[in-house]
Amino acid sequence: MLTITEGHCGSCMHFGEGIPREQLVQIRVDSRTPRDVIGGCGHPATAPLHLKVSVLGSCDGFTPLEAA
Repeated sequence: MLTITEGHCGSCMHFGEGIPREQLVQIRVDSRTPRDVIGGCGHPATAPLHLKVSVLGSCDGFTPLEAA
């Protein structure tokens, strides 16, 4: 299992395209995920590229999730 912290793609509002909603919510609640989870990056600057990134990826476009 991988632990996601602030700044990782798994905690960014742009991450998650292609991951079932229920699984994505669980990843964000637990801040933990299996190593093989890859999701799409929907950042406006990269959206046309359809990037697939690891939950531990990061970039300068990181935008934290809003608290529920």
